[in-house]
Amino acid sequence: MQNMLFHAHSGLRYLVLLAGVVALVVLLLGFMQRRPYKGLSRGAASAFMGLLHLQFVLGIILVITGIWYGALIGHMFMMFIAVGVFTGMAGYAKRQTDDHKAHGIALAGVVLTLALIAAGIMSIRPGIFASSGHPSARSAPR
Repeated sequence: MQNMLFHAHSGLRYLVLLAGVVALVVLLLGFMQRRPYKGLSRGAASAFMGLLHLQFVLGIILVITGIWYGALIGHMFMMFIAVGVFTGMAGYAKRQTDDHKAHGIALAGVVLTLALIAAGIMSIRPGIFASSGHPSARSAPR
């Protein structure tokens, strides 16, 4: 099960990054064209947030089930901040009455979050798209 969770967590990062890029484009277009902050804009932000939260929960489960190595401290810290930044900024954007401002806040949240995600991924591997080794090579001793 641990191996399956590891590969799910490792593979889900591509969907998270894709959702982040889609949200970035949708929110940027909405901001530039002064569209209402609803429908596609909120949906793109929500999809990104949902996948981000799922990824975070899978990571927590992996740590609880025993996958641990020193570099994970930096990775976990960056990802925790990334989830908090986007959750907070997306929530703040939803409460705005000015659609242009809402797009700008959500857009800034996506940009900051993607930067934090990239830094968090690179804290445990040489690049964002680099593949990783098998989790048992880094598991905590039993």
